[in-house]
Parts: sequence; C-alpha cells; structure tokens
Amino acid sequence: MMRVLVLGEFRADRLLPPLLRAGAEAVVLGFAPRLAPFLAASLGADVLCGELPAALGEQDVPRLLAHWRADVAVPNTGCPGQEQFLPLYARAAHQWRTAERRMPVHPEGFAELVSDKVALHRTAEERGWPVPRGVVCGAAPAVRAAARELGLPVMVKEARSEFHAGRHYARDDGELGRACAEVTYPVLVQEALAGEEYGIEFLSDGSPGSCGAFGSCGAMTVAWPVASLGRLDEECAPGRRVRVAPAALPAHVQAELAGTVRDMTDTFRPHGPWQMDFAVTDEGRLAVIELNGRLGGVSNMSWAATGADPHLAHARSVLAAPAGGLRAGPPPPRRTALELPVLSGTPLPPAPEGTGLILFPGSPANPGPLVGGYSRPVLTVPEGREEAALAWLRGLPPGTLLNSPREAAGQLARGTRGLREAGPLVLGPRQAPEPEPDPDPDPEPKPGLTREGS
Repeated sequence: MMRVLVLGEFRADRLLPPLLRAGAEAVVLGFAPRLAPFLAASLGADVLCGELPAALGEQDVPRLLAHWRADVAVPNTGCPGQEQFLPLYARAAHQWRTAERRMPVHPEGFAELVSDKVALHRTAEERGWPVPRGVVCGAAPAVRAAARELGLPVMVKEARSEFHAGRHYARDDGELGRACAEVTYPVLVQEALAGEEYGIEFLSDGSPGSCGAFGSCGAMTVAWPVASLGRLDEECAPGRRVRVAPAALPAHVQAELAGTVRDMTDTFRPHGPWQMDFAVTDEGRLAVIELNGRLGGVSNMSWAATGADPHLAHARSVLAAPAGGLRAGPPPPRRTALELPVLSGTPLPPAPEGTGLILFPGSPANPGPLVGGYSRPVLTVPEGREEAALAWLRGLPPGTLLNSPREAAGQLARGTRGLREAGPLVLGPRQAPEPEPDPDPDPEPKPGLTREGS
C-alpha cells in the first residue's frame, strides 16, 4: 500500500478523499492539536495524524520523511507558519526522490520566489514582469530615502512574511517611522497602488517531458477563473472584502498576464499548486503584487464557480505518474461565486430559489477566519438569478456584512459580467481540448454544505 505523507493540514478534508479512494494510506502532519478528530468526522475514515515541527532545519525534512516511511510526500503549506518551509522541501526533494519515491514540490528557484518578496521583485525586474515600482532596503535610512524617491504613501514589506503579516501601509512620515522600527530587514518598499485587486490559482506539472494544452512542453499549467478581490485598501486584507469569481479583465491586461505566467512557468517550472495576486491600476496597468506557492482562500470561489475543486485536482495530480499528471483543466465557470464576509455566528436567511449558499466555517485545522471574528460563506448565482440575489443582499439585516450591501451588489454585477465575458487564461499556443468524461467527478458544492474555510 502506498503511503502518502501530507506536510500541512490546510483543507486536508478536501485533499485526502481521492488519496483514500485510490487505496493510499494517508498521514497528515500539522500544527492543529485536534486534527485527527476533525478529519475523522469530516471524512468518516480514520487518518493517521502527527505533529509537524514548528521549525525545520536542512536535515530535518529527510529525517521526517524517513520516520514516517513515506512513498509520496506532498507539501500542503496553506496554514500560517508553514509557507517558509517550501525552499527546504525543494532541497530535500532533490535528494530524497528515487524511482520508488516521489515528492511533487516546486523547485528551489520557484520556492524562493513565492516565499521571498525581495527575490520576487529582483527577478521581476530582471525578466520584465510588471510589478509596482520598488526599492530593496536593508536599514531604516534606506527606507526613508526610498519613500522620498517613490512618494508617499508606500508599502513596506518584509522579505519573508506570510498572511498579511510583515506588511505596512505608510501614509506619512510618522507611519513610516513606526514601520521602520517594527520590520525585520531586508524589506521591499513599493509604491502604493490605486486600483482593483485580483487573484488567480494555478496547478502546474513542471516535470521533464510533460506537455499540455495550457503550457509548453516541460511545464504544463492549468488555471482557474480570475477572481476579483475588490478595491485595494490600506488594510491590505482582501479576505475581509467582498470577493467574486469569475471576473473579466481588459483584453490588454489578459494578454500581458498570460505572457507573464508563461514566462514564469517556462523559466522556473513550478510543480504543484500556486497563486498570484495582482492589480489593475486606475490607469489600466497590470501589476503583480505577490506569488504564493499554495492554494488559498480563492479556492472556495474557484470550486463554487466551476464545480471543480482545486484541492481535488491537486490530489489527482499527486496520484498520477510523475509526468503528464494534469488533465485539460477546470471547466468554464457555471455560476457566479460571491464571497461574503459576515460576523461569526450571524444567521443568514435561506438563499433565494435557484441560488445556493455554501458555508465555509473555520475548523481546528484552519481557524483563521474565526480568529478575526468573521466567516466567509459563498453565494452561488447562476445566470438569470441576479435580481433575486440582489434583493436578498439588500434585505440582509444591517450589520450582517463586514462590508456594505452596496459593495456586495457591485461585486455581484462584476461577477455577472465575468460569467458572460471572461474567457480562460490561455497559456500555450494551442487551445485546450474538450475535457474527457471524469470517472471520479468533483462533488458539486451544495447549499448549506459545511466545508473548511480560509
């Protein structure tokens, strides 16, 4: 029996089912002390769980893999404190892989880009990727000089940080001084953009010899629909905004985004799930904000809009042969997926007829939203049910949403346009083939279904 070691607990209840159905023995290592009971309740099956060390050194990863007698090791770094393990996993995989053992993980070069903002900025400048104007600084005087050069307000970002930590929006000299005193150097000082923020999720198979319709040979990549994360703001916390998928982009932005992703995949050969946050400025300019070497909160909307869960697609890729493990990609979006941050414990009325309301509460494996006092259900709206959904939003009791009903209505309209207008992000010279019938289809998200949130 193949033993699959999952390194990290993020949405393990969605990653594990295909592995268990294939007869694999699954082991999940994480930080959550109540992980095993949660997975047993979610999956109806016993899953062996263990503790993932809070700190890992260069030699710790091979010892961990040997201790758990892994045949396949799967980095799953969505939970706070685990993203910085990716470069270690990449180096360990290079030594650990054999004909019998596999570790699908981003190579070290890409792992550095997704875990180090300074490395990403420098590489982007070298390769011509569109990023905000920025300066790398090693001390406070350089930060102040960079702010004078760029003009306030600016963003000050620690090179290695996760989940909105280590980011400071400085509007004036006082806020800049406080940021200088709090950050760990080096930092990246960037212009503060004005515009709309977006996110998109990918799954790549960078194995030598793999070819696919959405990418060149050697680096096949499939993409889920672009999601709108709302208006850029000073809090830099898109998870607290109303978000929606799919979202249409201006044609020139779509083309530049596809070209940038092609260069990333051809040059750095990512292998596994990853995500890009980007902006379209008020002047119509594309700007890559950051890369993440994992799936994140957008995957709830990706699943709700298309019916294809990125976590299940990731698991199927893990089970496939090392090369060519990806399918044609997710189907086109079938409905608008509107994510609504609401105060935790606030009851929501039933969704209008013909729409659906999917709950994504926190869990011991991923309590993030509940820590902030809110959760993020997703309202699914097929074409033709927009007016009913709009009336439902306007009828919510005051204070239900973290944001205004007007913002939610605006995002619903954006999603409706995206459902009609947004095309797939074509990353290769050939069009994707028609998807083959799926013998093991993803479960459709159902109204009231309880899933783990982000």
